[in-house]
Amino acid sequence: MRRIALQLLSEPLPGSMDHIGLKWFAPPPSLLPWVQCYWAAQLPFFSTVEFNENLYPDGGTSLSIDFQENELPRIHFNAYDRVSKMNFSSGVDRMGIRFHPAGAFHLLGLEMSTLIGTEHNTEELGLKPFRELQETLAKTNSTHQRIWEFDNWLLQLAAQASIRRNPVQHLLQQIALTQEPIEALSNNMPISRRQLERKFQIEVGISPAQIKQLQRIKQARTMITRQPDLPLTQIATDTGFYDQAHFIRQFQKITGQTPGQYRQKKMSQKYNAD
Repeated sequence: MRRIALQLLSEPLPGSMDHIGLKWFAPPPSLLPWVQCYWAAQLPFFSTVEFNENLYPDGGTSLSIDFQENELPRIHFNAYDRVSKMNFSSGVDRMGIRFHPAGAFHLLGLEMSTLIGTEHNTEELGLKPFRELQETLAKTNSTHQRIWEFDNWLLQLAAQASIRRNPVQHLLQQIALTQEPIEALSNNMPISRRQLERKFQIEVGISPAQIKQLQRIKQARTMITRQPDLPLTQIATDTGFYDQAHFIRQFQKITGQTPGQYRQKKMSQKYNAD
């Protein structure tokens, strides 16, 4: 069943791991500028499966929601700028929203310069939208129902927010589309580089140079996952690294693994799933 009218259902994204209860879902097109995806993991209490999912930084942020019977769901906001792990084990009933860089700033009004590198229970943030989401989700019991509520909640926030194309969003798009140096891209902006970097810290939480490096590594991770036989030297070149050594150093710095180790792990996961 596809999304119609009020975007009733989400289509699963490639890479769903049914055997461990983890699936990804696409947001409605109108939310794509700010939301990467939704995800859900449900494991029965008698399940013997337990695993840790690596969360790799890409400049984006996340909401994770844990459901417990007869209680308000617990919501955490994560703005990690380093690799972290999320545990999934027997009885887990968890969902999440993954935001693009600056997405949480525009939709939720969260100033990222004070939150980057941290995890917060949303009650600590004291924002009304989170309480509304908790109360709404407490009445749901299925993944599709919850995604329907995610859609409605975020679409309402988008309608209320003063969202317009600004220099930060423009630069983020340019970083994703080209390998030109940040200096050259910044020169084409209608504000000074210093002003742009200040706005970047508020909306994204890190510098344009840092986001570019994270996006390069994200692209490399995607290429390794989708084309495991592709030579790593080619991946390094295609993602804009000037030599193999530089690629390996930056990949390991951000993911905690070399490109070869990352590829080996992904291939192992695929074969185990098969």
